Amino acid sequence: FSKSKDINQWFQNIYLPIDKLIGQIINPLPSKIKELSADPYDQLLMDSFCLYLEKSKNKITKVKMIYTSFASPSIIRDFSLDLYHCLSQVEDGLNELERYTMGYVDDYLHDGKSMIAEAKKKRKFLKTNKKEWLIL
Repeated sequence: FSKSKDINQWFQNIYLPIDKLIGQIINPLPSKIKELSADPYDQLLMDSFCLYLEKSKNKITKVKMIYTSFASPSIIRDFSLDLYHCLSQVEDGLNELERYTMGYVDDYLHDGKSMIAEAKKKRKFLKTNKKEWLIL
């Protein structure tokens, strides 16, 4: 019993808050990029995009604190590792997007978007996979 209690506790205290924060970063990205694409050289649009990046990076810091606050039960170590890879991918994507804002090099924008898209896939996979663990 305590094993499944540990797992449920981990999902409640670690996975769910992290998933929520990652969603708050990933979900608005397409509209943020669309806004910016109207005119990337418009300072107001760029400032708004940079603010989104800054808030997202603060969320990543929070995510890392949550992730390291409570070790995952060993039985779900792989799931926990996938979650970590997802958040790393989001962080790398944000770094690429930030590089884009410094010099308007489209490669950074493209790479950042594709890294976030990968993280989105991984997040979806985790959401589907979590159901298997919570049945325990």
